[in-house]
Amino acid sequence: AQEYSDVTVLFSDIVGYTTVASQLSPCQVVTLLNELFGMFDELTQRNGVYKVETIGDALMCVAGCPVPDDAVRNAVRAANMALDMVKAVEHFKPSLEGVRVQIRVGLHSGPVVAGVVGKKMPRFCLFGDTVNTASRM
Repeated sequence: AQEYSDVTVLFSDIVGYTTVASQLSPCQVVTLLNELFGMFDELTQRNGVYKVETIGDALMCVAGCPVPDDAVRNAVRAANMALDMVKAVEHFKPSLEGVRVQIRVGLHSGPVVAGVVGKKMPRFCLFGDTVNTASRM
């Protein structure tokens, strides 16, 4: 595990996801999430943020980890990512007929502990109050 003192964590999820998913087949849910997260993957590259994980409809990214950077630059990159995500979703046209998507995005800056957890399917994970606060924003 490694400590990072000045990162910005970004969380996003789909507004009304349970309702949207209940009206789609499991294959359609996978199609929708793949199209949406594929678009977000391109934005992580453009904004220099690291995609930590997706869980269902939620996405967590971080700026300033695993490559440390200045706290202000981290916050600016994450904020630009959030703005780009909202803008992209406004223009997002899923291949599924009649499906519209809105997202929520929360950011929080501060320290985290990061490390790879697990042996069989190891994953890079973030821990700390900064992560918890960002997830509730």
